[in-house]
Amino acid sequence: MLAGIRIHTRRLLSTICLLLFASYCSAQYEVSSGIDLSYPVLINGSNSKLNYGQISFGMQFGIAYKPEETQFFPILKFSFGRTRLPLQQFGHNVVALNFDYINVMVNENYIVRFRNSELFIYGGIGFSYLMQKGITIAGTGGETMQANIDSTANVDHIFPAMNVGFEYNYGESAGKDLYLTMGLNFQYILLLSGLNTYAITVDETHYVQQHYESSLTGNLISPGFYIAIHYLLRNHKKSSMYL
Repeated sequence: MLAGIRIHTRRLLSTICLLLFASYCSAQYEVSSGIDLSYPVLINGSNSKLNYGQISFGMQFGIAYKPEETQFFPILKFSFGRTRLPLQQFGHNVVALNFDYINVMVNENYIVRFRNSELFIYGGIGFSYLMQKGITIAGTGGETMQANIDSTANVDHIFPAMNVGFEYNYGESAGKDLYLTMGLNFQYILLLSGLNTYAITVDETHYVQQHYESSLTGNLISPGFYIAIHYLLRNHKKSSMYL
């Protein structure tokens, strides 16, 4: 009986080793890098002006686990760049804050294959880290005015984020190790009330000063467009135990 248990145990261990080795042989990783443009819009009750010079430019990098013939694959994406968010609207002008941002997102991709192209449909969660890099005034005559931050309260830097998007790979590069894609991404961040309060002074002229206490709160929606280069790191080790 003991001998039978040992035989079954050996078979079980051998099967597990074969499966693990097969997974190792078929494992592939893909790296990507690209540039992106986005147009962040902060929706709240304090600002009705949507255009305040907020076009953002950044770069992105990603690493994905992408086995052969897979329908789903996860990817870890890092992106960084410069963005602008509105803090206080007065008349035809907006006091805006400039930020350096770092986004970290974990996305799950679903591959839709066509005859000569591929479409990646993805969604995921992560966080955005905002580093405040100055204050500016956008709008009519903004270059003749000045704004200063007098004090801050409960300023947060890290915000939970989620995103969805589409990425398209067209032509001869579909299914190849090196290929170029174009994508649309929609990111959402909720800036909670009671945080990120700024007391600011605006010099409208040499003789007129306005004092405001404003909070960076609301629903931040950032539609974006990007172009990325992908390179598939194949495991070229072959084995007779490959499944």
